[in-house]
Amino acid sequence: MNVQTLAARRDVTIAARALVVAVVLALAAVVAGNLLGDRAEASRMRVPQSAAMEQALGVRFSRVAVVGDGGLITLSYVVLDAEKASRFQSDVAHPPTLRSEARQGSTHRVSLMKQGHTLRPGQTYYLVFENTAGALHPGELATIDDGALQLRHVPVL
Repeated sequence: MNVQTLAARRDVTIAARALVVAVVLALAAVVAGNLLGDRAEASRMRVPQSAAMEQALGVRFSRVAVVGDGGLITLSYVVLDAEKASRFQSDVAHPPTLRSEARQGSTHRVSLMKQGHTLRPGQTYYLVFENTAGALHPGELATIDDGALQLRHVPVL
């Protein structure tokens, strides 16, 4: 082989290695961007907590979701104290109010779950609300009002 052929092969090898490095760096950038985007989305969708509400009601709210083709809202909660949670769940005269933080919209028309069964700490339960006049929309933030207690900036799924 002559010197020109060796130089040409070396140039091709260097170019191939540079291309492989560029592809690997591009893939790494895409993966890193997706991971950071997923973390940002997860952070945005995290339900805040209220020690005062948890102490008073015996529940920790875990999710607000518009369901039933937009006509219903589920408010999920985890039972922390079964006795307090039973009082919360069975208080049909004073259900929590769900308020949109984006618009003038709210609902308190709730259909409570089966009453009279034993609630277990750590178990998730839910209330189903009528989404009165489209009070909440997916992607916005809501406030859960229960008397003097409020839980603000709850993401609506």
